[in-house]
Amino acid sequence: MPRKWWVLISVACGTFMATLDSSIVNIALPTLTQELGVDLPHVKWVVIIYLLVVTCLLLPFGRISDQFGRKRVFQLGFFFFTVGSIFCGMSSTLNGLVLSRAFQALGAAMLMANGPAIITACFPSQERGTALGTMGMVVSAGLISGPSIGGLLIGHWGWPSIFLVNVPIGFIGIFLVQIFVDANVAGQPLGRSPRAPFDWTGAILQMILLISFIILFDPPSLSIAGSLPFTLPRPVLGTLVLVLGILFFKVEKRAAAPLFDLTLLKVRSFWAGNLASFLTFVSFSSVSVLMPFFLQHVLHFSPKLTGGFMTAVPLMIFVVAPISGRLSDRMGSRGLSVVGACIGALSIFGMAGLFGDGITEHVSRAGIIIGLCSVGIATGLFQSPNNSSIMGSVPLSKLGVASALLATIRNLGLVTGTGLATSLFSWQMQVTGNFVTSLHFALFIAGGLGAGAMMASLGKRKEGVIRGKTPEKG
Repeated sequence: MPRKWWVLISVACGTFMATLDSSIVNIALPTLTQELGVDLPHVKWVVIIYLLVVTCLLLPFGRISDQFGRKRVFQLGFFFFTVGSIFCGMSSTLNGLVLSRAFQALGAAMLMANGPAIITACFPSQERGTALGTMGMVVSAGLISGPSIGGLLIGHWGWPSIFLVNVPIGFIGIFLVQIFVDANVAGQPLGRSPRAPFDWTGAILQMILLISFIILFDPPSLSIAGSLPFTLPRPVLGTLVLVLGILFFKVEKRAAAPLFDLTLLKVRSFWAGNLASFLTFVSFSSVSVLMPFFLQHVLHFSPKLTGGFMTAVPLMIFVVAPISGRLSDRMGSRGLSVVGACIGALSIFGMAGLFGDGITEHVSRAGIIIGLCSVGIATGLFQSPNNSSIMGSVPLSKLGVASALLATIRNLGLVTGTGLATSLFSWQMQVTGNFVTSLHFALFIAGGLGAGAMMASLGKRKEGVIRGKTPEKG
């Protein structure tokens, strides 16, 4: 087998492991609430802290990789992630688990920031869609298959097993990267000086900006010196996000070696594809977070059975994503992305009861499977062509930042969607006291965001630029 395909396997190993842990905890949340004696508003931070740390560190690690080599950072990512997984499996309290997840996320950020860039650098342009389509399959399968794999592990070995299973995979990944990934190919991209200064100001600003944006959708309750908890008003948080955003762009515009290259915003396929990706993952995360609670609390499924039903999504992704990636090499990405986003929005609207009863306590098992399969088909159709168009719309010299931003947007969508979905659901539960009504409300909002992803996909150009040339304008 050609070396480039072994590189793909090496990168896919780390990418799947990192993205899997973005969602595998979802199926364990009901179990954790019981065994650790906490409620949903507290236990959700096991999910959110991981996504939050990864999201904030992706761009900095993408820039560091441009300077010091992607292979080196990628291997360190495997190491930190594996050690963090051991800490998670050994945790006995919620605080310990949250801290361990933050350490685990440090390694995940190193892995996610480099995957698409290494693949794009190792494959010729005529095979880029196929390779990135495969990676899209791996990313999406990792994100959505967490509940199914987690349910199986929890049912047999308890919740610590969902973290400890990463340990052998991590060591295998370190070995594969050492043997097959060439430091010269996956290291210093064209046009970058290894001595370029790191943009510390931009890195710190983007972290504060992303954290502020995330908590805008789910403001935490704060307590100072034993005072009664209070919540920061959303208008204050919205103003803070706006001010930080303006300040960040001004700093990056003047920086000698900016963390984020603002010229990429002139590439229409780049910014439209990232916007569509953000809205899609905000939308789909509502299904991955809330459906396990519905299946276990309303239908009284076991974690193992719940995981089995959630497997419908990754199975469809495995079938559809590689085909969609190959088709994008021949017919372009825009049409496939639009169709995928459209199917996703309609599927979630259907589950919310827009076209019928939707997901209720009387829904048949076939109805659940059909809804989840539709989400999987939509994910596979959308993500592979969308990733290919984004990475194909920038020159070779900017692959590092493009790869990191691609992963940043994906995780920002997931963490935002998790906070938004749980906030909407909890709010409606306080108002109505009805689980199904609250679920439908959260899914209806998610379907609307999926429709927004379809509109953003329409804004992309039909074709990207030729590798290594100046980015497209407009």
